[in-house]
This record gives sequence, structure tokens and C-alpha cells, in this order.
Amino acid sequence: MTPDSSPQTGPEYSVRVTPEDLQTALARALATADSGLVSPGADSEVDLVAPARHGLGDWSTRVALRTAVEPGRRLALAEHLCAELRLLPEVATAVVAGPGFVNIGLTDSARARVAFDIIAAAESSATGTEAAATESRRCCGSLFDAAADDAAVSVLQRGHAAACRERRRAEWAEITTDAAEPSRLNHPSEARLLTAIASVPAGLERSCRLGESEPFLSCLSLVAAAAEDWLSRCAVTPTIDVDITALHASRLVLVRAVIIVLAAGLRQLGASAPERI
Repeated sequence: MTPDSSPQTGPEYSVRVTPEDLQTALARALATADSGLVSPGADSEVDLVAPARHGLGDWSTRVALRTAVEPGRRLALAEHLCAELRLLPEVATAVVAGPGFVNIGLTDSARARVAFDIIAAAESSATGTEAAATESRRCCGSLFDAAADDAAVSVLQRGHAAACRERRRAEWAEITTDAAEPSRLNHPSEARLLTAIASVPAGLERSCRLGESEPFLSCLSLVAAAAEDWLSRCAVTPTIDVDITALHASRLVLVRAVIIVLAAGLRQLGASAPERI
């Protein structure tokens, strides 16, 4: 897992868990599996996707289905993978589903850490962040020089403006992120949004590899849709008769992370990121 490089913002210590971290953990679990479970010639690349229903966990993989030495050993291999994953303190659940899928659920703190790290990175090195974005755009070359789907880009711009509007409301209410705690972001809609945010780097990498913007644009669209759903369900700024708590501070962190991710994505696509529409 990736050590937390940002200042501690709450009473608990936590680390972030990216999809890449989980892929590494699963690859190690495959390597330690009994030789009678894994096919020697199987493709060991670990696929990881967000399940269609949040109740199934944060991530799911079918690697046991692809790498088992024979169909009758798929469940045994999946059980081995789950047992190894459960040793990680950041993993809350790891269960076998169907013929050998592995569904993984993270702890609230581990899932939310990605938002806190995005904020910390933006605050500590804005210049470095812009330089990284410029280099990524250069490496992707003509991929992002071509115009992306205008309708999809407009959706991202509206999502960015809506998040900016929510941030302004929070600032008017004098909410700060000082008391924010990762574990407070535990609503199902927050989990979906955090998973969508965590998927964006892989979407960008896939777009660069394939030479087409669709994977990256799809990931950003999921962030915008998940953010819209979350904002309709969870109050970042409370009503006047409700006290401001660590929960609101934590939700402001998530709002700010959404703004950063969508703004960076729009820049990658060669589009503007308006704060008002």
C-alpha cells in the first residue's frame, strides 16, 4: 500500500489504496498460490473494475477465473486471493462471488484517502501538478489534440461548475477542512464517488496507450455523475440550524478533490473548466 505522504488531518492514521496497489497485492497473492492452483501459462495481468452495484464492494476482479489451472480450481484460487487480501489492514472485506470472482471492499479511511491526497498534492506543489499535467499531455500527443465529444465535455464542465458552486457555499458558511477526517466519508454515494476518482489515472493511462480519448473521458464522466448524485444526497453545507462538524469539513475535502480532478481532466482534453455556468 502507498504510505500517506500528507499531513495528518484527523485523529487516525491511514493510507491510501489505489487500484494499482490492489493489483500489486493480487499479483503477489497469485505468486504465493500453490502450484496446483495457477496455470503456468496463464496471463497473470490483474484486471480490476468497480462493480455495477456498490453492495458488491469497491473493486472486483476475475483473475481467478483466468489463471486457475482448471475450472474446478477457480474457487480454491479465489479463496486464496481473498485470504491474502484480508491480511491487509486497508481491506475491510474480500469475498468470493459466483464462479470465482473476488469482490473487495476497503475501509472507509483507505477509500477516502485518495481525496485527501489530491488536496495535499495541490496545496504543496501547484507548479509541480501543472508540470505533470503538461508532460502527460505531451506524452499522449495527438490523443488530446483531437476534439473530444462536445456533449460529454459540456457535462464535465457543468459538473465542475456545480462543485465550484458548492465550494463557494461552504466558504460563505466559513467551513474549513481543518477538522476533516477520512473515515467520515462513509455514505454509499461517497464511496461510489471516491471509487470513480480513484479510477481516473488508469483511464488516462489506457487512453494514452490506445490513442483515443474515450477511456479517459468515460472515467471523468463517471466522476461527474457520481458527484451530482452525491451532492443531491449529502449536505456539504448544513442548514442554518445545524452545527458545522467534522463531517462537513470532510465533505468539503471531497468537493475540492472533485474540482481538481475535473479541472485537470478538462485541461487534458483541451477544454476550459468554468467555475460558473
